[in-house]
Amino acid sequence: MNEWKTFTGRLLWAMSRAGKTNQSELARAVGVKPQSIQYLCRADSGAQGSTHTPALAHELRVAAHWLASGEGHPADVEQTGLRFDDSASPSYVAGPVTRAKVTGTYRLTGTGDVEVLEPEAGWDAGHVLTPIVATGVHAIRVKGNALSPYVKDGQYLLLQSGSDQLPSEENILITLVGGQKLLRELMHQRDGSLVVLPVQGGQPEAIEVSTIQQIDSVVCVVSRRWWQAGDGSSR
Repeated sequence: MNEWKTFTGRLLWAMSRAGKTNQSELARAVGVKPQSIQYLCRADSGAQGSTHTPALAHELRVAAHWLASGEGHPADVEQTGLRFDDSASPSYVAGPVTRAKVTGTYRLTGTGDVEVLEPEAGWDAGHVLTPIVATGVHAIRVKGNALSPYVKDGQYLLLQSGSDQLPSEENILITLVGGQKLLRELMHQRDGSLVVLPVQGGQPEAIEVSTIQQIDSVVCVVSRRWWQAGDGSSR
């Protein structure tokens, strides 16, 4: 189908198929700003994809790989190892499943500053099943609702390390030299610095690359129901 040739075309087709054409409602469901959805839906935007693609695919009940690349078929959701249906609880199916190790618990402030919390007594970090097949990913558990509805207490941020390309509107976890961590939305890169925004909106700021120790891309928000203990039992 011709409309499947572009990311915007595939997104609009999936929204129509799912009966979710209200862009503001879709933004709330995914936990992003309406402007992000408006941009992705504009035919003249030239959008090549989004860090929110897995969450959009989940909400619209299409395959994330298809939505991102146009390869395969929109109904091939079993490729992720999870099958989504109309029931309240997801079903598991045989197939490849990506497990992301939970590496810690972080408290987020409304500005996106990050506090690393000490593990609770007896807490099993475990892992989360991810809604996409990906490599080099890990997850952090979020405490507090300061960044709701983007991410809520008890949910997980799926992070990917070592990404060479950071597209605009990507949410990133920045670790500064000295250990301070910041969750920000990337506006653009320029020589020697990143221009970023607080995830919930605010004034842009420039962060010098020389002060950055590590950058992790936020792949998506993962519901607490995808958590499993280290031995694979449900929580």
